Parts: sequence; structure tokens; C-alpha cells
Amino acid sequence: YSLRRESTLESPGVYDLAWGPEGVLVAACADGCARLYSQTGVLHETFRLSSQILTHICFGVGVEGDGLAVVGQEGKCYHLKLAADGLQKLGQQQQHDLEAWCVDVSPAEPALILSGADDGHLAAWDTRSPSAVLRNRRAHEAGVTALAFNPFNPLQVASGSYDERLRLFDLRRLTAEPLGLTGRLGDGAYQISWHPSWCGVLAVAAMRCGFPVFSVNDGDFKPLATYASDAPEGAHGSLGYGVAWQFGCSEVSLAASASFYDRSVHLWSARDPESGEPTA
Repeated sequence: YSLRRESTLESPGVYDLAWGPEGVLVAACADGCARLYSQTGVLHETFRLSSQILTHICFGVGVEGDGLAVVGQEGKCYHLKLAADGLQKLGQQQQHDLEAWCVDVSPAEPALILSGADDGHLAAWDTRSPSAVLRNRRAHEAGVTALAFNPFNPLQVASGSYDERLRLFDLRRLTAEPLGLTGRLGDGAYQISWHPSWCGVLAVAAMRCGFPVFSVNDGDFKPLATYASDAPEGAHGSLGYGVAWQFGCSEVSLAASASFYDRSVHLWSARDPESGEPTA
């Protein structure tokens, strides 16, 4: 494989990106604006949402899945959609009192936008009823940094937190205690990624504790392996911020991990735990 630059688009600092229908790309930017791009350049006028940083963005809102959810530094959540003349805001909600770090939408309940923030709250906004907000204030001991719905059970959502734990929630009982949680990882669970084809396999970017991999079964978190868990300061894994699985794999899969200090991306392999051989 090789990567070839197709185009370069100038922009203020970009915190997150989301691909939409027909190759449209939406960027959440540091100047509080959402920008709509195609492969060849800027599609429409800049769409200002906030005077503060927009941190995360995702598609999937609504029955058609073409609505967007955006969160930012001021703790607000925005509901947008693509229109002929650019982006259109359908609503907004003050979800959090502090900076929001993550946002996601379940395929099972596409009207519910979930977000997590530095206030330690897990919040769900029902866009069909603007004042309807569910909130779990008790489950996390620190800021909520990551959310990811289980691709094999879209009523289950995993969370990561600065309190160094992973949790699994049932979307139908979001304000209740989590279905399960891990012990302390040793540092914050900054990003989490479900494997697309291995049921219940979850990888974590755990900041100064590398990249652990878990098997999750109805709230029971079983550690499988860890990559770069003992990295010295400045090496890969000494501040792990990103992790993602390869699609279209079989018994052996690749994961990509990103770490702050060494400014590199690593590819590492794991073996399907269902194959009878240990995860590597």
C-alpha cells in the first residue's frame, strides 16, 4: 500500500473529522466553526457554532443517519444536518458545565446523542424532544474521555475516563450503574475502539499505560494483552492517545496506535481470541 496526497486544504486547528454522504468531509475546528469540504476544496461558507473550540463530531443522527452531532469546549451539543447550501443547525443543548470530550450516536436509537465531559457526566439528548436529557452523574469519578457503541450490540456503549477505568452501559438503563467496569488501568482511558468483526474485543489508548486489549462479555472485562505498556518517557506508548482496528480481517488483525511524544503511528498484530491461540 502507499498513500498519495490528493489535495491540501488550509484550515484553523482541526480537532476532529467526520465523513458524510458522497464523500463530504466535515471538520470540527479550534475557532468554533464547522467546515464542509469535498476532495477538491471548500464546499460552502464556514459555519460558526461557538466562540470556543469544537472538540468532536460524528454522523449518524436521525433515521437516515445523515445528521451530525458536534460538541465543544463550552459543553454544548449541537445537532446539524447537511443542506443544499451547506450545514443547517437543527438544535443545541447545554449538555455539560465543562469541556466535552466525546460524542456518539447509537444505530439502535439514532435520535439519542450521547456525550461525555470533564464534569464526569454521561449525558444523552433526545433530539425529538429538545428538553429531554438523561444524565448519569455518579458512575464516573473523573472526566469522560471516550464513548463507543458495541457494533455487535448497539444498545451497549463503552466509556473511557480520566479515572483510569472502562465501563459498559446499557442504553436502556443509562442512568443506572454500569453493567461492568475494569480495575484501574494506571492512567486515563483516552480513546477506545471495538473490533469490527471480533465480538467483544476492545482496544484502549491508555495514555501512559500503552494500549491494552480486553474481551468484554456482558460487563465482564477480561484483559487479553497490552502493547507498549512499559514504554519509557518519550517512546511510543508513553502517552497513547489513539487506537483503531483494521477492517476486513480474519484470524490475525492489525491495530494502529498513535502516541504523543514520539510523533509516530505503530501497526501491531493481534490474534482472534476465539481461534484458541492467545492474543499477541
